[in-house]
Amino acid sequence: MAKIILLDFSEADRDLLVGKKYDVGSLSTGRATGEDDLLDLPDETEIVFYEAGGQAVSGREDLPAGFHETLAERVRQGLRFVCFVGGGETRRLTDIVGPLAGLQIKDSGRGDAVVFNPRALFHVPFERFKPYIAKAYRLLDETLAEGVWEKETAADGKLEILAKTADGAAAALVVRKGRGCVLVLPSFGAKTVEVVDHMLKDKLSLGAEPAGVPAGDWFESDEYAFPELKALTARRDEEKKRFEEVLADYDRQIRELKAGGHEDFLRLLKGEGAALKKAVVGAFRTLGWGRVVDVDEYWKNVIRNKEEDAWLIEPGDLPVEAGIRKGELVIILVRGGKNWAADDECALLQKYKGRRMQEFDNTRMKAVLVGNYFAAVDPKDRADPFSAGQIEEAQKDGNGLLTTTELFRAIKAEKENRISKSALREQIRLKTGLLAFDI
Repeated sequence: MAKIILLDFSEADRDLLVGKKYDVGSLSTGRATGEDDLLDLPDETEIVFYEAGGQAVSGREDLPAGFHETLAERVRQGLRFVCFVGGGETRRLTDIVGPLAGLQIKDSGRGDAVVFNPRALFHVPFERFKPYIAKAYRLLDETLAEGVWEKETAADGKLEILAKTADGAAAALVVRKGRGCVLVLPSFGAKTVEVVDHMLKDKLSLGAEPAGVPAGDWFESDEYAFPELKALTARRDEEKKRFEEVLADYDRQIRELKAGGHEDFLRLLKGEGAALKKAVVGAFRTLGWGRVVDVDEYWKNVIRNKEEDAWLIEPGDLPVEAGIRKGELVIILVRGGKNWAADDECALLQKYKGRRMQEFDNTRMKAVLVGNYFAAVDPKDRADPFSAGQIEEAQKDGNGLLTTTELFRAIKAEKENRISKSALREQIRLKTGLLAFDI
């Protein structure tokens, strides 16, 4: 796989660098295409160049949850990430690199008024292509005095300022994290790819070491080392390489595990809307229900009000049409919000259950409201979202109220072998009122 990745660059830019014999590949956030492209950096990647800015296509605004945490860990391990800012909202930058040093995209100024740090890396190509900078954005709130090219931050240590706007605000900077770094630069428009080419030629490490650090003393050279020292050094390097390969394999497994389902369960605790409904449906399928039906999907070709969100049907060997009429049916409503459950939401349980009893001529039903309430709060600190009156009403009607926090806790307990899936399904079928699992 490629050691150099172009993120949101054009195919023409990639082909230009490939033609210059660089080991380069490309990825997309999907913002230019509207597609949910897979964002997975190859393990071999050492440098990422990202072109930020412009308008996102409807349908792909948010990136996969946890992406910037994964990227931050790769940076700490030595990845260099270079971002060219051409506009857009601040979160187009921070959801990639994270909330580093209070980064922002704000108040653009004239590109030809940018002043580059004369002692910084890549000063020559930056000055050469300066006329192609359309706009320079303030990356930090404060301005810096003339001659000051560093800034101390509480969270990210000392920042190196590579360029300033006319009034002294940072327009380009370096944030060093562990063995790697993040560079944030203004966009050079159509010449950005040529700037990339010059940066790769000048210094492939892209500032992994502070500017001005001298090379090792001449007497450390292999030319003056005895054989036993060379042998020991070689053994150390082999062990270091082996250790790094083991860590890289663990990192790969962690990424695959997160992508393979763990993140779906976390959406039970932080999701909203369609993402939350999908997570709840997936959770019940994980519990091994006979048949779990997404109602919107089932009725997608039928003009009708799709009121509830899912059906849990037992036994699972019946076709859906037969199961909803002859089987045992649990109607699922999925709701969420930043406050308590509303009375109107809880009242829908009995309302929808009554309608389905008449429609399907089946009385073997119960309805369960699954809610992700107080979604902005850490789950362990959330209050009970259901009032005593709501719980009492659900119990009278033979229905259930279930928080997604409790559902997540149940799935986690099953994965830890503290309870079986069948036991969890049985509790959902039999319990009424507030559903709290006996784990």
